[in-house]
Amino acid sequence: MERDARELEAGTRLAADVCIIGAGPAGLTLARELTASHGTVILLESGGADSDAGVQALNGGSVVGSPYHGLRVTRHRQIGGAVNLWSTSVDGRAGAKYAPLDHIDFEERAGISHSGWPFDRATLEPFYERAHSKCGLGAFNYESTHWTSVERPSLPMPAAEDLTTSVYHVGPAHSFTVTHPAAIRASETIRLFHHATCCSIVTDGAHRITEVVVSSGARTQFRVDARFLILAAGAVENARLLLASGDSDSALGNRHGWVGRCFMEHPRDYALRLIPRSPDVFREIAFYDLHRPRDESWIIGRLAVNDAALRRHGYPNASVTLLPRPRRRPWLEALGRALGHGAGRFQPRATVGYGWSKTENVAQRCDILQVLINVEQRPHPDNRIVLSHERDELGVPRAELHWRWRDEEQASLGRLRAFLVDRLTALGLGRVQLSNEQLPDPNAHHHTGTTRMSVDPHHGVVDADCRVHGIDNLYVAGGSVFPTAGFANPTLTIVALAVRLADHLKARL
Repeated sequence: MERDARELEAGTRLAADVCIIGAGPAGLTLARELTASHGTVILLESGGADSDAGVQALNGGSVVGSPYHGLRVTRHRQIGGAVNLWSTSVDGRAGAKYAPLDHIDFEERAGISHSGWPFDRATLEPFYERAHSKCGLGAFNYESTHWTSVERPSLPMPAAEDLTTSVYHVGPAHSFTVTHPAAIRASETIRLFHHATCCSIVTDGAHRITEVVVSSGARTQFRVDARFLILAAGAVENARLLLASGDSDSALGNRHGWVGRCFMEHPRDYALRLIPRSPDVFREIAFYDLHRPRDESWIIGRLAVNDAALRRHGYPNASVTLLPRPRRRPWLEALGRALGHGAGRFQPRATVGYGWSKTENVAQRCDILQVLINVEQRPHPDNRIVLSHERDELGVPRAELHWRWRDEEQASLGRLRAFLVDRLTALGLGRVQLSNEQLPDPNAHHHTGTTRMSVDPHHGVVDADCRVHGIDNLYVAGGSVFPTAGFANPTLTIVALAVRLADHLKARL
């Protein structure tokens, strides 16, 4: 069932077995998984079925530190969450690249403070398999040998090579913007309230959540009672809600000061370019473009640094994709300058985008391959969400992001770049150019780490079951629980963790 919360009378009190805040991939997955438990679920979403500029204004906040797009444009309040902003084209529809975390991402790694998850990759493996179907993907298989063919082989590499070939799966946005919401609307045990913004969480003063205060407008509030409460509103909002709740002595779940800390992004690095040795290179690397082998999953081949090399050299985990760039057109650039557009609208596109291998005459149109490196950011406690002195229109303190790309991270990225220049050159594809002073673009909009998972309450916010340390009935879902974030779009891991949490809650229900 779906209902507009603006239709509720002020002071209304609702009740359910489980209340979930946020209808993005984590919240939608949890709600659907919990229907099998015969419990009742209330799912609260701040946005609506369509984008609403007034609602998006609630995302406003400030940034202190390195340049960043900000908190408003990097988040989205709508049924389906930030999935509504996905831009990768999959068979003419919006989608995104998927990959699980690597085995090494779960390990405590030398030289990376605060690394290590409470469990290993094998623990999450069965939930990754289940998550694939939730995301509208095919078989859970990321081995390149499963997907290569005579027409699209992978690049030949020695068995002991530090650089290997893997794949991304590419899945459609409509799984979370259409399919799951439709199933929830048809459910008799799930009530989805849109335009319902959680403002604060109330406790009994000890170890339990008693109710949630929700606003459907500047002057209209209602309350929800539930046996279990799950925050699934994204890494910024999850931390903000915890910091804005609790008593005067301590924010909720923040006994040891970890709420909001270790905010991580997925910087994208454009410092490497490859000049192909001949037009044949575009055909030789066709596996590394978006395609659909044997009419199964849509995939994109990628180059990966294996775990052994990451351990040995201390590189950040990373993934490399190759995208053709159009030839420079000096006359068009000159025309743009003459018309006063400078480096603006008349510049050629940075790349031709995924699907380029099906473009006619791509070797004539393009003369450079952009080496796109998706790289992990290390958890640092000073990269954090805090509360601003400003308040939004509902009276809740706005979030303020303190974030920096640090010198040691740039130095580590520099070592990774040098490694990739060496390995790409050895592949014989052409000449590699490097702009080593260039900073990466941090704006992947992949927010993680602000309610990190830990075995010891002194080192994090939630335990291995995503329950907030010291609070019996409060859980957190989504990328905010990641102790480390790897390099990939976090959606697959978010959904896998949501399926795992749902199984835990079914046992408790």
